[in-house]
Amino acid sequence: MTGPGHEEGRAAHVMSATGPVAAHELGRTLVHEHITIGMPGQELDPMRAPDRREIVAMATDKLQELRSHGVGALVDPCPVELGRDPELYAEVSQRSGVRIIFATGFYYDGGGIPHYWRARDSEEIADFYLHELEHGAGGTGLRPGVIKAATGLDVTPVERTVLAAAAMAQRHAGCAIITHTEQSRHGDVQQDIFAQHGADLSRVLIGHQDEQPGWEAIRDLALRGTFVGIDRVGYEMLAPDERRADHVAALIRAGHLRKLCLSQDCICTVSSPRLPFSAGPGVRISPAEFLGMMRPLSHVLTTFAGLLRERGVSDADLDTIFRDNPRRLLTGV
Repeated sequence: MTGPGHEEGRAAHVMSATGPVAAHELGRTLVHEHITIGMPGQELDPMRAPDRREIVAMATDKLQELRSHGVGALVDPCPVELGRDPELYAEVSQRSGVRIIFATGFYYDGGGIPHYWRARDSEEIADFYLHELEHGAGGTGLRPGVIKAATGLDVTPVERTVLAAAAMAQRHAGCAIITHTEQSRHGDVQQDIFAQHGADLSRVLIGHQDEQPGWEAIRDLALRGTFVGIDRVGYEMLAPDERRADHVAALIRAGHLRKLCLSQDCICTVSSPRLPFSAGPGVRISPAEFLGMMRPLSHVLTTFAGLLRERGVSDADLDTIFRDNPRRLLTGV
């Protein structure tokens, strides 16, 4: 297995679309947002899709607004097969002044994982991840800074293979793993697989814990040493923000402040002419309508932070959540 090496990966920086970022340069960081998303096959749709200039302009406007709130970096953990575009990230980053850290890694079974890679074993997939981490994605030369991993409603054999690969690659590269969980399920299984294959759990974020009915299940994940993500803030159709705020406040009172990461899973724009995923049986929503339903990208820093303050969360706590915790996740220091 090749790769940049554990010690080199432990250096106090993280790779972004525009180059390495020192730990002290990150500033406020959102750990799970998206510049754009897409799906294989959308290029066949005869309807007009937004062109690259439109996508860049929309994303740049939204990131500049984040910049005005002190955000210096965000992580876009878009999987390889969901429209990842490193060169687009680099252009948006240069125009907006916000560093964009992107990912290598596949999505969950049923939502991604190309057939070619389903035939590979964990070591082969880990080698692919390490090649991207060291040499860049495709022919771009632009290097990911994190690994994405995911599970669906049930953890399938191919997902176990891909999660094992993420752990093996992380062990060599010393980077962070950021995960997707469907309906907040199976974070403990993700932890088990990562631990079995030698991952550093202190550099893992178990994502999308917003739908947990109680905060104790999130606490149990944090007790194993990983970060936990309340990272779909604003998605009221999945869980109310009031409950999210209750969970965050309870976790802080229980001593888990340093394991919490907040983000929104927002999408700046959609690269396809129609939504690249189903909105439900018989439901047709245009990309513009979908994006119009989203909260501002600053929502977690303004309105949601206000809900936390009402529950006794201090500005120092918020600084830990938005600065210190992402820095430790992404750089290890």
